[in-house]
Amino acid sequence: MVIVTTQGDWTRYEWRKVSTLHAPDATGGDKAGGCAGTIRSYTYRYYPPSSASYERCVGLAWCSDCRTWSGAMVHVPRDRVLDDPLAGLAPDERDRLRRQERGLVRHLDRMVRRELL
Repeated sequence: MVIVTTQGDWTRYEWRKVSTLHAPDATGGDKAGGCAGTIRSYTYRYYPPSSASYERCVGLAWCSDCRTWSGAMVHVPRDRVLDDPLAGLAPDERDRLRRQERGLVRHLDRMVRRELL
């Protein structure tokens, strides 16, 4: 039994965390999973430069079309400089976004759609 409310079905607009995103499609055709969307990524440092774990970073990847994202700890060499699209935000706002992956992905996706990233 399906219950339809007057508000409509908004679940398709919610971001879902998955263990594996669909594979990027170089041909532009439909994928077996039904999505041929572009996969975007963002990596940021989690530990301060003085930490022995400084090279362990958070890597996020997402697809705007199917509204899914995946995240993992990734290795980035200490001497590699990472771009920070959140640099223009106040420090407390940046920290708030980084505490919630879903909110961070949603914010980054908005930046992509507004061509700010």
